[in-house]
Amino acid sequence: MGSRAKTRRRRAGFPDDYLPYLVARASHVILRDFHALLQPARMRVPEWRVLGTLSGGGAFTVGALARATLFKQPTLSRVLDRLERRGLVRRAAGAMDLRQSLVALTAKGRRRIRPVVARARRREKSVLRKHRSGDVRALKRLLKVFIAAFEPKAR
Repeated sequence: MGSRAKTRRRRAGFPDDYLPYLVARASHVILRDFHALLQPARMRVPEWRVLGTLSGGGAFTVGALARATLFKQPTLSRVLDRLERRGLVRRAAGAMDLRQSLVALTAKGRRRIRPVVARARRREKSVLRKHRSGDVRALKRLLKVFIAAFEPKAR
């Protein structure tokens, strides 16, 4: 190993040792690969983020869905309008608060997202097989702890 590589490694600091940067960079690298999987399904990234989030079942308030999909509410509303026109999601007034609308997948939406989620799971499994399963579980658990600790609480 040349002295230049040693110098580069020794000097690693900001941002290479800064958690927000590392998480963002990891996300960028992983998602760049994954987004290519959306092309055969003719699915755009915003559509994937909403349908994929809703694929877990149940309904989300628009605010909770915005937080989960990383969209600002006005952007999410436009995406939801498109998905609703295509019959993939439905919005309904909340039972407890009529001002809050709940968003859920329709049967057509479930059929649309199911194969894409399966493809994503297969790709994740393929990529992660190079790593110890305990490390992967620990990383996911730690990321969930960070998200819960730093995410603003719902209003």
